[in-house]
Amino acid sequence: MTSGPTNTQRRGSRSSRDQGLDLRSTIGEVRQRAPRRLGQWAAAVLFVVIVVLGLLALFQSQSDRVEVLAVTGAVPAGQVIEEGDVRPVEVAGVAGAIPATDIDSVVGKRAAAGLVEGQVLTDAALTDELVPGEDERVVAIALPNGRVPGGLAAGDVVSVIVVPVEGAEGSSKQLQAPTVLSQAASVQSVGDTPEGGRVVTVLVDAGEAEQVAAYSAAGQVTIIQAPLSAGE
Repeated sequence: MTSGPTNTQRRGSRSSRDQGLDLRSTIGEVRQRAPRRLGQWAAAVLFVVIVVLGLLALFQSQSDRVEVLAVTGAVPAGQVIEEGDVRPVEVAGVAGAIPATDIDSVVGKRAAAGLVEGQVLTDAALTDELVPGEDERVVAIALPNGRVPGGLAAGDVVSVIVVPVEGAEGSSKQLQAPTVLSQAASVQSVGDTPEGGRVVTVLVDAGEAEQVAAYSAAGQVTIIQAPLSAGE
């Protein structure tokens, strides 16, 4: 008669199966933990890379900052730039910005358009030409050579006065007390005409422009060069 497995054998068999199950369970846990740890390491490395790149970008932006000129307050179009109108600021990435060391080349120029507080100055924002402001106009005056002061040039200040028509009634009184159309007109340019005369382009107040243009068209004006302070 064949006897069955003893209790000891059955216990040994179960113990072996349990050990096998434990081993497979352990291997499974290791396999599950490995991807999680790799993901954690990858996230940590990515975080470090992002921080380093951010610091490098910050350092680069700081190192690219240069000292340039900016406007201290609103400047109307056509106004002459004075030293108090600008101040040095540090910026990066502004194309054509005028360096703070070039302030001497800026003072005395005019605003090509209205400037706002804090605006960084560029060459395009400034001009050497006369620019009519809101209450100003540019007028061309045609004159014979004898009515244009010698050496007159852009930037000079002139007075525009009426001259009477020769032989007209009351002309003597007008000669004694001529009418002043513009006390301090700024000369923008001086050119020649085909007839041998001169054309003087001036900047005048808006309220004076129509009369200056009308009398000029009638040939009844002359100009007197005024002190520079008259236009300030």
